Amino acid sequence: MDTAGRLLRWAIEVSEYDVEFHPRNAIKAQALADFVVEASYQEDEAKAESWEVSVDGSAAQSGAGAGVVMTSPTGDKFEYAIRFTFTASNNEAEYEAAIAGVQLCLLADAKRIIMTTDSQLVANQFSGEYETKEPSMRRYREKLKSLTTKLEAFEIVLVPRALNTAADGLGKLASSKAIELNRSVMIEIMHRRSTEDKGKEVMVITAKTEWDNSIKEHSAFLLRCLTAYESARLIEEMHEGICGNHVGGKTLSLICQRQGYYWPTMLEDAQNYVKKCEKFQLFAPVIRMPANDLMPILNPNPFAQWGMDIVGPFTTASGGRKFLIVAVDYFTKWIEAEPLAKITANQVRIFICKNIITRFGIPTAIVFDHGCQFDCAPIQAFLADYRVKFAYASVCHPQSNGQAEAANK
Repeated sequence: MDTAGRLLRWAIEVSEYDVEFHPRNAIKAQALADFVVEASYQEDEAKAESWEVSVDGSAAQSGAGAGVVMTSPTGDKFEYAIRFTFTASNNEAEYEAAIAGVQLCLLADAKRIIMTTDSQLVANQFSGEYETKEPSMRRYREKLKSLTTKLEAFEIVLVPRALNTAADGLGKLASSKAIELNRSVMIEIMHRRSTEDKGKEVMVITAKTEWDNSIKEHSAFLLRCLTAYESARLIEEMHEGICGNHVGGKTLSLICQRQGYYWPTMLEDAQNYVKKCEKFQLFAPVIRMPANDLMPILNPNPFAQWGMDIVGPFTTASGGRKFLIVAVDYFTKWIEAEPLAKITANQVRIFICKNIITRFGIPTAIVFDHGCQFDCAPIQAFLADYRVKFAYASVCHPQSNGQAEAANK
């Protein structure tokens, strides 16, 4: 009764809305089946969403570069610029951009990629429509295919350049000399192609025992005698390390020696290392002086040959001295000079006897100019008594007595 009363009250409440009641008919089996299909819960498989990647490469006179714009499934956008230090053509730059885009998505744990590019060569060679004839392009294509095998799905779409402006702008900026990009743009400098092997790095864990280890340990003075491996490391650090300035071979060996190191082949090892240094070979000072004949030393003995000359007149000094007689040794460049009031043959004889013979011994030869004080019989007789050879500079070429002329300066 309570239930019937409740229904009656609700019927009175909704009567103002003109609601009609119809008795329920029998439910057909097909209607029940349709209801079960529509209302039953089905757990849909989550569809893997794809990353959208726009790539473009650029090669110019100033250099080559690539631009990558990645959009994640959540809508986050990442910009990436690459500058190449190696020489690359436009097609190689396009391939480098595509490879970099796939590598970056793999680092972000992407499974599906839709790549857009404006390079017909890359898109059609990857799809197989174009035949890949050049070995370099074949290596790039194989590299790109090997990376895409790690993905669940990969699609490359060819678009016009007008629809690829973001990646195109990044590629042009990366290939220009001056890069001024937004702080959010990541920049990478690539020194080798992605198709090149990076090579193997070997690290020496232990050095082999040398025969002189016991001697070095016993005598502390030999602790800086280096092994072949240690000397190679030292030369490398001194030449192009933190404080290295790419000096020549002889200077490099002297620097190592001043630091307290030594080994028998120090100079030879330093010169061989400098020859292999690319920066030193490019920027070393170039000797532009023309080659000349060898000018040997005429008298290899000290104080054996002298050059004499007269300088003046100068401002009169005390005693009326206003001339200067100068003698210079050809080997040691030692200079003897004496001020005189006047220069005569007798004064020259006294100067030779007092300043040269009595101090340094009898010379082998003396070179004069054609002054009357030198080219006279008394001087010639005096030198003949001591068996000293004498010669005179050429009248039209006084530089033949260049040692004395240089001393006068």
